Amino acid sequence: MTNKEKRRARHHAYLMAYQWDLGSLEPKEVILNYWEEVEEPSQEVKEVAERLFKRTVENRESVDGLISKYLKRGWTVSRLLPVDRSILRVATYELLNEELSPPEAVINDAVEFAKLYGEDPKSPAFINALLDRIKGNERN
Repeated sequence: MTNKEKRRARHHAYLMAYQWDLGSLEPKEVILNYWEEVEEPSQEVKEVAERLFKRTVENRESVDGLISKYLKRGWTVSRLLPVDRSILRVATYELLNEELSPPEAVINDAVEFAKLYGEDPKSPAFINALLDRIKGNERN
């Protein structure tokens, strides 16, 4: 898989996670609805995107617990902006559980998508700092 394809897979995973977070659909339903709305990528990109999304959702409690550990005192994952929360969840899951790309690439893509979709101008810096702390403290 090329770096561009990996980035595209992350992009789809972030957007599926966002739709799942805001809605009340099961992950399978989110996936079906998502591909109806966007042009389907190559089979490999689609499979990686779906795997990242599904495994993030399956591990949401542990992922959220880890994100919470690095938030400022008094903050919870539920207080984060939905786009930031979705990006952080998928990126945190990938950083700690996948060998798809080097950690720096995962963080860079998360920051770039925060620039693109973030609801707050500070989102990219916030996501970068939080993921960098997770990478530095949680990866073996």
